[in-house]
Amino acid sequence: MKKLDKETKYKLIYSGELALFAVLFLTFSILKFTKVIGYNSTRAIVFNWITIFGGAWGIADFLWAVFSKKRQQRISMVDKVCLLPLALFIITYDLICFIAKPANENFYIYMIGAAFAYVAVIYTFQAVYHFYHPIPGLLEDEEEEKKEENSQEKPVK
Repeated sequence: MKKLDKETKYKLIYSGELALFAVLFLTFSILKFTKVIGYNSTRAIVFNWITIFGGAWGIADFLWAVFSKKRQQRISMVDKVCLLPLALFIITYDLICFIAKPANENFYIYMIGAAFAYVAVIYTFQAVYHFYHPIPGLLEDEEEEKKEENSQEKPVK
């Protein structure tokens, strides 16, 4: 059996983590759509408060990535662009919930289920994409590790 190099191992681990998250969010989405995870008003309010800040962070993170040249060298802009519609959707959803307080439980179930399904699709895409196009920061960390190993292997005179 051929031994994998460290770069391939890193890519497999990172892509595997993303795939695991994709499965997790797909499961949540299915459970939401099938109403196995039903509506609970307290859970909905907590979800709204958490996600309004998460959506705001998603937009701020996108803007940070766009305007910071240093950050662009370590991240994947594809990730930030893919998650921007989710951030906008979540903030809109939260504002509707805070302002209009929809009485229909199906509104909550289908909107949250759709958001989870979108996250599952994005993580699936990222798992495949980042195997072939690793995040620059991941490769930089590997290069630093190689330099450390090489410096430790040199004999001291």
